[in-house]
Amino acid sequence: MYLLQNNNWSANTILRALLTIIFIFWLASVMSQYDDNEHENKQIKDKPAASNIVIEQLTLPPVPQPKLTSQSTTVSKPVNPSLTPEINQTKQSSSATKQQVQQVYQQLSDQGVDIQIAWPQNTAQQQAALDFMYQCAGMQFAVLNNNEITKVNQLRLSDYSDWIRIAQGNLSKKEQHWLNAYALTGTAIRLFPRDIDLRLAQHLANTLQGETIASLRAKYQVTHQQLHLTQIRVNNQLVKGSWTLYQGGCD
Repeated sequence: MYLLQNNNWSANTILRALLTIIFIFWLASVMSQYDDNEHENKQIKDKPAASNIVIEQLTLPPVPQPKLTSQSTTVSKPVNPSLTPEINQTKQSSSATKQQVQQVYQQLSDQGVDIQIAWPQNTAQQQAALDFMYQCAGMQFAVLNNNEITKVNQLRLSDYSDWIRIAQGNLSKKEQHWLNAYALTGTAIRLFPRDIDLRLAQHLANTLQGETIASLRAKYQVTHQQLHLTQIRVNNQLVKGSWTLYQGGCD
């Protein structure tokens, strides 16, 4: 009987020992996982926090501006008659020769000649006349500094008259815009196509009949897409009628 009880106790002891061992392994496993989590959490805590994001405002380059279409050149001298375009003779009873026309044309840029041609006094009419000349007749705006001309286009200066017209009085809105947009400095001038002044020289030569021009007084008038001179006085003598200097539509 005693032996049987002793055997039972031994079996119970062994079972308890096994359960104790299993419990110890389970506890060790749990503690190991806990340590790993603690280590991982510590690493996360110890990891430096990301710095704040800084948004930098970039200054973009300015919008490209159109290149200033201008050129500087020395004021041209009177042209060689052999290089001058053909002149259409005005239908008048006594027509001047081409040589006489060339002589008068060269005199137009002579500082000794007193020339005053006025634009319309009425502001609206003056604005309309200047717009027509720029848009249709080929007049160009420029500034003069010392002996250099700066134009607001790229057309050849040889296409324009040697007679330089100073823009006296108030400038038109278009002209003022060009001055501001291109930051131009100097004396504002207007350049006429050479053909227009060749026609003017032809009218003058027909009137002078070989005499030298000393003075010219007149007014510009634009009507029906034509440029005229009215109220003309040559060498203090009144000239009847008007002279047509340009006619034609806009391109």
